[in-house]
Order: sequence, then C-alpha cells, then structure tokens
Amino acid sequence: MATVQHSPGAREADSTATTNIQHPGLKDADTSQWEAEFTAPTTPVKRPDVPTLLRTLRDEGPQERIAAVFEEHYIEAWFGLDPVELRSVLNAATEREVRTRPIVGYIRSLLRGETVPLLSDVRQNGVKTLRASERGAVVAMAVLESRLRGELSTAMQLAERLGADAPAANALVDGSLGTASFMSLQAGITRMLAGDFARALADLERVKWTAPPAALTFFVRDAHAKAALVHAIVGDPELARRALASARQVQRTNSWAEALVDATAQLAEVIIDRNADSTALGQLLATGRTEIGEMWPLFILSLAPTVLSGDAGAAHMLAAMEGAALPGSKSSQGLTGSAAALVRAAQAAEAGHLSEARAALAAADPDLPLTKLVQAGAALDSGMPGQALAIALDVAAHTAGLRQLELWRLSILHLGHRALGEEDAAQASLDQARPLAAGLGAIALPVSGSARAQIQSLLHDVPLPTTAPTALSLTPRELEVLVRLAAGISRREIAEQLFVSINTIKTQVSSLYRKLGVRGRGTLLAEAYRRGLI
Repeated sequence: MATVQHSPGAREADSTATTNIQHPGLKDADTSQWEAEFTAPTTPVKRPDVPTLLRTLRDEGPQERIAAVFEEHYIEAWFGLDPVELRSVLNAATEREVRTRPIVGYIRSLLRGETVPLLSDVRQNGVKTLRASERGAVVAMAVLESRLRGELSTAMQLAERLGADAPAANALVDGSLGTASFMSLQAGITRMLAGDFARALADLERVKWTAPPAALTFFVRDAHAKAALVHAIVGDPELARRALASARQVQRTNSWAEALVDATAQLAEVIIDRNADSTALGQLLATGRTEIGEMWPLFILSLAPTVLSGDAGAAHMLAAMEGAALPGSKSSQGLTGSAAALVRAAQAAEAGHLSEARAALAAADPDLPLTKLVQAGAALDSGMPGQALAIALDVAAHTAGLRQLELWRLSILHLGHRALGEEDAAQASLDQARPLAAGLGAIALPVSGSARAQIQSLLHDVPLPTTAPTALSLTPRELEVLVRLAAGISRREIAEQLFVSINTIKTQVSSLYRKLGVRGRGTLLAEAYRRGLI
C-alpha cells in the first residue's frame, strides 16, 4: 500500500487568511445553530472555514459531527489540514458515525498507513457499488494510489471515470464545493504522467474555467503551472510564459499544496528561461525534491537537452534519479516508467550507438507518443526511412498543438522523405517545421548527432519567408476557438465550453482554415504560430 507524501514544510492553515471569515460563536453554539449555518451554501458570508470547524469539533465537540462535516467537505479538509492533524481529527470521530460514512473510514485508514481494500476493489470492479456521494472521493484515491504504484493504465481508466463524473464547470459559482476543479485536475495530472499531453492540457483548461471555494483556488493556479510545464518541455515556451503569468494572478491560499504548485512553476520557469543547465536544475532538485513529487518524470525529461549537450552534471543527476526509489519508477507504463529510458535512448542515438538506443527503447512504454517519436528517430538512423515516416504519420494526432513535439515529427518527416528522394514532400514538411522552430534555438531531436545537426541547419540557417503575413480579420470567437485548438481541446469540448453547437464550431474552424489558407489542424496551428496569433 503506497503512502501519500505531503510537503514536509506543510504547516497549520490560518483560517482567517484563507477565507477572511470567522465561524461566529461556534464555541458556545448548540448543534442546531452551527449545523444550520454550516449547511447553508447559498449564503457565502456564512460559509464556515472547514479546517477551523473540524479542529473545533475535535477539541470541543460535538465529535459525532466530525464524520458528517468531513464527508461533505472532504476536499477542503484534505488540503486545508496537514496529514498529521487531519489524522488526529478523523481519529476523534465517533466509530458509529464513521461506519455510516465509509469515505471517512477509507481516508482515515489511508492516513494511518493501513490497507484500504476498497481501492483494490475499485481498480478491479469499477464504481458501480459506490454511493454517488462517495464515488468521486474514492475514485480519486484509487487514481492517486494507482499513479504512485506506476499503474498508469489503471489510473487512466479511473481518470476517465473522474472526467465523466465531474460536475459541470462553472466560471461564476462552484456549487460542487471544489469537486469539479479537483476531479479535472486529477484527470489532467494522470494524463500528464501517462504521456498524453494533448488531453492533459484539455483537462487543465477545464480547471481554469472553474471557480472553486477561496480555500481551494490553488487548483486553478496548479492547472496554470502544470500547463506551463507541459508547454515548456514539449509545447510552446511562449504559451508556458503566459500560463505562468496567469498562475501568478491567482490568489494564494494557506494549503500545504501551495509548495507543490510553486515547485512545478519554478521548474517550468527554469526550462523556458533556457537556464536548464545542471546547476539550475540541481539547485531546484536540492531545495524542492519533495515538492517536485509526482512531477519527477517531467523533471527527467527536462534534463534531456542538457544531457544531450554533454553536461556531466545533468548525466549524474539522471543516473541518481534512475537509482532512486521514486513513486512508480519500477513500472514500464506511461511517462513514469519511460522518462529515463527515453532520455537514455536519445543520448545513445546522439552518440551513434544504435544498439544501445534500441535497448533503452525496449524498456519504454511502446504506446507512448514520445516513445514513438524516438523509435522514428532510431528507424532513420538505422536506414529505415519508410518505417520512420509511418511512425511519424501515425503519431500526428498526439502532437497537434504541442509545438516542440510537432517540430520533432515534421523534422523526422523531412529527413525520411529526403532519404527516399521525395524532395517535394521533404520540402513541404520543412516549410511546416520552420515557423515552429523560429525562436526555439537548438532542438533535442532524438536522432544521431549528424542528422540533428543537418535538420538544425535547415531549420535555422535558411531564412524564414520574407513576405509579411497577410493581415487577418479574425473574429473574437474565432480567436477563442483557435487558442483552444492549440491547447489540444477537441471540437466537441470547445463547443461545450463556449456553450454553442458542434456545428457552429465546425463552421468557425472552416473559416480559420480559409482565412489562414491551410488544410488540417496541424498546418492551421503552424501557420497561426508563424503569424503570432497564438
């Protein structure tokens, strides 16, 4: 049974700083008085500070109400109290009330380090046996434990359930008490660790459109920070900068989780500022090892450009992390089980050691889009351009909207077509890749050093088209659709977010194709980048 690690620096939340609302007269109030106040969500000024309320119930009673309060507000309780204090609160709950509210017992057992049989049952049998009131919390716990075990396929299946069960997002008032934000965020984190970056960005985008309670606004900040990290590593650094700027605008809370959000944001910032050398990354790892937490596979990916450049310090960090007992590191699933192997494969390809590259790839998840791109690079280096082309074409749906991954893919297409003597196709791929490469500097393409130098020269030494982009008159709604397409959100999801029909979105996408003179989502986004529209 995996244990859940919170930040060691977590400290008791100051209730007044979280909501600026005191729970009046609770010490002397009778049960009916505070219960009526607690269950009146339609009166925001009367909404209690959940951590303070639970502490008061533990210390002054009535303790039989702890289980009911926790069940209704388990998310605020979990993130508002550090694990030691939360365990003491739940230990004070009366056994009779705990038995009638299973979620309280499950989480208490989790905090005690005890086996929670229900989690195994959920992974094996789904959620049909669960009550609606406890389904979200139990599935979220199962998702977390599956991730920590490295069972990414199981976690992904459960994340799909989380997404299906999540209440509809509401940017004005969150009647779900943070559940909508929490479930979408957990789905996004799971997809990040599974290497499904495009869908992860879509989940994170949903979080940004929620309005959780004041004590849980760090969910929105975390969504911005994690979107920044995805874009910093495989997407668009400029979008990463915008996401970090948005994260800084979100009001901070007193939750212990703020330190984890900070670590994610700091890692993204180091990468996009091009300071991701062994010194900067080493300092970040030394000061925030615990706070990096589940994001350690993305930290390993951030080492790739520095490892490929021959930085001995980065290579040492990679070796140290490979030998550490990191959560899920013994798995072969998703990014969790593949990050180190992929960096090793790219390192071997860079040095021209093809047998070593293939051996490293054998340890990576073959279904991972990143794995497929590295396999395509290995195929090129092995003199199999046709196989490289097939892989690069197959992975296109997973790289759309992710600037750096799409640049990798188009570069492999160019080299593959060129190796086959297909000059027109090679030039077309290069023409699509060049605007994506502008401003990125060196790219960590997973091919041999000579091939990487060749594509680098073609991308940057050949001047970009000198013709100024034609002025466009995109409507505000077309721009909204374009930004969401760049974030990897599907047309149907965009329609839901903008409260219009799917046919309306199809019409607007067709208009974008026409105005930008392109066909297909990938070329649309490439041209939009070139014109500075996204």
